Amino acid sequence: MTAKIAMKANNNNIRWPIAIRNILAAFIIATPLLNYMLMTKSINTGSANDQQQLIAKNAELEARIRQLEASVSMVRSSSEGGQDNDSPRDVSSSSSSSSSSSIIVKANSINTYWWPSSEDGIGGILAKIHSVQHPPNCSSPTTKFFVWRSKRDSKSDTRGLTAWGHAGASHMIHAFTDGDKFREYGSTSRVLITDEKVWPMAKGCLNGGPQTRECYFEPLTSCKLTDVDPILVDDNTNNNTAKLIDVQDEYDRTKRTVYSSEKLWFRIIRRKYSWLNLPGNEKDHSTLTLNAASFAYYFRPKPWLRTEIDKRIRNSIPSDLNPDRTLGVPIRRSDKCHGHNITGSAKGELDCPDLPTYMEGVRKFLEFDPLIENVIVTSEDKSACDEFLELLGKEFPRLRVVLNVGDVQQGTGSGSKLESYVEGAANANVVASALTSMHLHLRARYFIITSKSTWTSTISVMARVYGFASEVFVLDIGRNTNNFADLARSGCD
Repeated sequence: MTAKIAMKANNNNIRWPIAIRNILAAFIIATPLLNYMLMTKSINTGSANDQQQLIAKNAELEARIRQLEASVSMVRSSSEGGQDNDSPRDVSSSSSSSSSSSIIVKANSINTYWWPSSEDGIGGILAKIHSVQHPPNCSSPTTKFFVWRSKRDSKSDTRGLTAWGHAGASHMIHAFTDGDKFREYGSTSRVLITDEKVWPMAKGCLNGGPQTRECYFEPLTSCKLTDVDPILVDDNTNNNTAKLIDVQDEYDRTKRTVYSSEKLWFRIIRRKYSWLNLPGNEKDHSTLTLNAASFAYYFRPKPWLRTEIDKRIRNSIPSDLNPDRTLGVPIRRSDKCHGHNITGSAKGELDCPDLPTYMEGVRKFLEFDPLIENVIVTSEDKSACDEFLELLGKEFPRLRVVLNVGDVQQGTGSGSKLESYVEGAANANVVASALTSMHLHLRARYFIITSKSTWTSTISVMARVYGFASEVFVLDIGRNTNNFADLARSGCD
């Protein structure tokens, strides 16, 4: 429904509160005139008692009109912040005081920053995640923790943004379900907290911030590492901790603090919804929704990064863009491809589809929906992006191309040496560029992806749940066979 609201607001080139005010204005003008005619007839033909009753009803109606005017004024103030449409607005928070106003905020954010908030008053899984991660008393003996440990050589970790996000979301579900044993061991969720080792993409954090994920994103929890039980090296007797060596290791659930393994992967949880205490079983609820909410929580930008993303979105997305007539092409190449020679990046994982294969996808979607008028094209690989744009311009010159204006296009998705690939490109610019690309693609309906790329799969998953279009269709030209790829392709696992 949110997407349909957004489309209506965009297609009619109006904002909801203005449309309501126009209808209300006509009502206000017509009502007194009608009342006057009725009163005149009553005065001429009715009794004195009838006249007094009609006057009283008219006064009551006018009072209700004044209340309606005040309500519309409040909605307009909430959704526009008292500013005109072209003025920059405060993006320090996207939350609103009610679900109705949060819908209006999203509908009016086609070309400005918007991200799902756990504090926007609409509840749901995001609010539940926030509640678990912000316990009333972090130092209480009954508050349990799951500490997500980095690899031992954290500085050389080559995972990109969404690979980190995928790991974070998976560890979060491990913590909330207590390793898939939520109901068996007292129905208590653990708080997920990270260690403080250097996060490669946060090296040289701006403004002296921490060189961890919190350089860019809001903390996962209100608790601190000082609230958890430390690992005792020499004495494990009476110790209130458990330390995993492998992701599948079992552990004593009575321990207050559990430390993850230091390996790259995470435990696969089967009963992902057990901690929410919803009726029914796992098959009665959406894995897609839970995954998207976990990503949304993990990728909550700090205020300075929200402002930067907002500026880039404004420079990139036309104000008249219609998401239902937009195709998203997030091209993932460079270090993702087998046989690359990019020093310091992860090994290639994919026989990258050639650009004519992407073009064939564009043709198929245009055959399906000739009303497509926009194509959002992003890539970390500048040469591939430029070549694709040339092919697109020759065959489909009528399509309006939307680019991530100011994109660094660093030539890799790996996180360990971002600053090394483009001269003068700081890590902060690379991260802001990448996140802006994700935000841009939330404004599309059709997608051409390679599901062996966590990046393009995550874009598809987020668009299915939090996108602006009325529905999402995905063409996967580099297929993977895991559950996350299934979610990206069809929305079902």
